[in-house]
Amino acid sequence: MTPWIAPAARPPAWGNPRARYLTGLSLIMLGVAATVFTSTYSMFFLLIGPSLHLLGWLLMPGALWRRLVVLLPCLLAGLTLLGGPDFTGAFAVLLAGWLLVRHRPWAAYLVLLLPIGVSFLIKALLHGYAQVWVGDLIGTLTVIAAAWLAWWIAGSVAGRRLGRESVPGSEASVIPGPEAGQAAEGIGRIPSRSE
Repeated sequence: MTPWIAPAARPPAWGNPRARYLTGLSLIMLGVAATVFTSTYSMFFLLIGPSLHLLGWLLMPGALWRRLVVLLPCLLAGLTLLGGPDFTGAFAVLLAGWLLVRHRPWAAYLVLLLPIGVSFLIKALLHGYAQVWVGDLIGTLTVIAAAWLAWWIAGSVAGRRLGRESVPGSEASVIPGPEAGQAAEGIGRIPSRSE
């Protein structure tokens, strides 16, 4: 079984997509972490965190409209996490923004139930402001696991689509060879815009 790779909608206008992805993801995570570390004695984190967060979303490769749509909801979700364990449901908004920017199929959005369910558990188990870091850690690990699960779901959906297209006897499964009578298995390709 070959690993599934997320398809690019179109080549990026600038930069290396892998570098933009890693830099954007790092800035998003650092921005949320810096925002969460804000306290009465470290208010400068409240300036640094949201700025890094917004810059990270803008650097991510993907359709510009998707990145712009998630800017405000994800920024508000990152700021909402300052409220403590009662507001860890905001992790679901961050995950939804990630799924939209990464072009995940609709079936992958089922993973949003994980951070929502975990937020109810965190709210029931953690009651003090001193336990905020525990709720943030659990929420972060849940979002990371859910994002990987969404990636796996997207791969299985793509694999099922490819499997349906390569059914023996269909046009997509056999490409005529250079000589009459020769056939080769079709290689899945992305059609151009003119097709």
